[in-house]
Amino acid sequence: MATRLKHILIAFIVITSATLTAQNQAANWAFGVRAGLNFNFGYPIPFDGSLIDTPEGCSSISDRLGNLLFYSDGITVWNKNNAVMLNGTGLQGDKSSTQSALIVPKPDDDNIFYIFTVDDRGGAGGLRYSEVNMTLDGGLGGVTNNKNVLLANPTTEKITAIESSDGRSIWVISHRWMSNEYIAYLVSDSGVSTTPVVSAVGSTHTGDINNTIGYLKASPNREKIASVVSYDLSETQIFDFDATTGVLSNPITISNYNSNNIGPYGCEFSPDSNLLYVTEIDRASETSKVHQYDLTLNSQAAIINSDIIIGEVGEELGAVQQALDGRLYIAIEGGQYLSVIANPNERGADSNFEFEGVYLGGNSSHFGLPPFIQSYFFATNVFRNTCYGDTTEFTINTSTIIDSIHWDFGDPASGGNNTSTDLNPTHIFTTTGEFLVTISIDTEGEIQTVYRTLIISEQPEELNLEPLVSCEVANGTAEFDLISAIPQDIIDDDTIAISFYEDFTDAENFFNPIINVNTYTNTANPQIIYVRLQNSIRGDCYSISELELQVAERPIIEETDSAFFCINDPDASIFIDAGSLEDSVSNYNYLWLDSNETTYQIEVQSQGVYTVRITPINTITPQNPDGCFAERVVTVSTSGIATINSIPVSGNSATINASGIGDYEYAVDDSDGPYQDNNSFSDLEPGIHIAYVQDKNGCGIAQGSFSIIGFPKIFTPNGDGENDYWQVQGISGQFQPNSKIYIFDRYGKLLKSLSPASQGWDGTFNGSRMPTDDYWFSVILEDGRAYRDHFTLKR
Repeated sequence: MATRLKHILIAFIVITSATLTAQNQAANWAFGVRAGLNFNFGYPIPFDGSLIDTPEGCSSISDRLGNLLFYSDGITVWNKNNAVMLNGTGLQGDKSSTQSALIVPKPDDDNIFYIFTVDDRGGAGGLRYSEVNMTLDGGLGGVTNNKNVLLANPTTEKITAIESSDGRSIWVISHRWMSNEYIAYLVSDSGVSTTPVVSAVGSTHTGDINNTIGYLKASPNREKIASVVSYDLSETQIFDFDATTGVLSNPITISNYNSNNIGPYGCEFSPDSNLLYVTEIDRASETSKVHQYDLTLNSQAAIINSDIIIGEVGEELGAVQQALDGRLYIAIEGGQYLSVIANPNERGADSNFEFEGVYLGGNSSHFGLPPFIQSYFFATNVFRNTCYGDTTEFTINTSTIIDSIHWDFGDPASGGNNTSTDLNPTHIFTTTGEFLVTISIDTEGEIQTVYRTLIISEQPEELNLEPLVSCEVANGTAEFDLISAIPQDIIDDDTIAISFYEDFTDAENFFNPIINVNTYTNTANPQIIYVRLQNSIRGDCYSISELELQVAERPIIEETDSAFFCINDPDASIFIDAGSLEDSVSNYNYLWLDSNETTYQIEVQSQGVYTVRITPINTITPQNPDGCFAERVVTVSTSGIATINSIPVSGNSATINASGIGDYEYAVDDSDGPYQDNNSFSDLEPGIHIAYVQDKNGCGIAQGSFSIIGFPKIFTPNGDGENDYWQVQGISGQFQPNSKIYIFDRYGKLLKSLSPASQGWDGTFNGSRMPTDDYWFSVILEDGRAYRDHFTLKR
């Protein structure tokens, strides 16, 4: 089953006067080596397809609904289909520039965007902008002829953007190289002003060209600018910023860095603008630190002394960037994860730094992350408790001084309870549905209006889920399709988003969801997974249910066996079975795949390969209908009784030559053996012997006779009843009866012709007893063998 993660989009819109700036324009990030993250769902989800491959600078932009529009590395622009945008090559940024690109929408125009680029290391490209018109190329957008318009040269690798105090225009800020001048350009509904506001303040950025490196960021409340200078200068400066004039002032310098090579690199403000985070890279030791500074303190010394190292890792950490979820994300050079600061408004360890916090789906980051207009992140996390019947809580989390505030909850059915002037009000909505909450904030005589679209929905009920059983793959682990445990009506309900977590706290905080829900591998057995059902992805209307994962072992069996079928008995059969099992055979199901028989044992009457599937009954569940089976293969071969072809004899040795399809063993004179694999026998006594050939598979014994020819060397025909006759041994009236035996005296005179069936020679010739002497004989056997020798007669 394909994963279905369903989402309800919540728009975050900051409005001053009549100008709209959609926070969801920061919903999609493209960076590093084809890495991509989508923040539309309340947490980052990796996406594939991005063609970007940049060691540092990058920028992305989405529309007001969070749909990706285009992205750039400062040189090439790709559209939402990951194809090079029309006229989208040859921009004069550089991939190795810290902040090579920054995309800014033209105020009051949903179709025009400006890509600001900065060259690397004070290069000739300087600070430029190019215009993108989204009506071109069938709505995919294109770069217009207003391309690579020069604003300043040379510059450092720094660029940031923040809303002006009029709430409509955007300040784009950079820094000249070999100068202490910050240059701020105003982007208004008239376009880009090419005359900068110059602030000659702070350190001079000069010396080694590597000193051009480092991030520039504005605070979400538009009151501060942070500038990081890497390498030789190795410092962070924090300035006051006037969003009306674009002027920077009152520098505070932090230079407590001791690293080799790069030093401070990335920076970012907390969502409430009270804290500053800086990454420091020590390339010599390939380690990094994450510094946290408290900007609410009233002196440079106090801010420097507030430094807390919230993270120290054996990797190089780069850019720090806030996302729509209010968390800060940190690039890991060459890593398949981003680090995360989960609670960036909290001091010290409470900020919750996690080194490998977000998996990038197999893609990787380098040093850069896409920057955005920092005021997109002003006043995050405005409301809590959004289930129907809840008391919804509203808060403004900002360091801006608020003189007064007016809330309109967009719920006219509530009558006089629809508005409030409390800083942190509550409201119980009268029905489910979508409400436009209007927040008018008076700050130092200026009105800033924040619009939030809020969805009030029914809270999903907790699920009573049956354990999900899967079959062991190795070492107590298995692969689980978590979605398969969810009732189909929940899966089919487009108003409910389903997400899974290993930790209950993560499920409550909507943090670190399980991504590979169709192929999840357990970490314990049994293991509890937490299922979050939510109507409003960015709200608090949810339920959390427990899902138990159980790993079932496959049966331990003898996987192969063999049996034999005797072809010499056409009516014979053989029984084969499922082998020895761990417990009672009644605890298993059996399926013989060749015949569909379902018994432990079956009878077969022909050779072949027979496979039985053995399934423990207790592993069969609705989610695991096949159970955890194992298969045993029994090979039935044919065998049969042997055919004795010949038994050649040499002296007192004989070899039994047999043929057949069986596996044979051999014995002589006793059918009970002992049997041997060798078919040759030696040192046999003269006489008639019986050869036995036994099929090892029990298909019968074949037998045949052979003789070892021998004769007495002496015989004494004296009538005492012992040794009175001489006869050749190894033949008889039954065994080679047609053999011929002749006896001669020493002069060759034939004395006697014997039959193998006779008693033998009595030592006489024509009735007269022959004297003591040596006599000769010859034997011609029926099988053609011939012998000639002599013996002694004694009186």
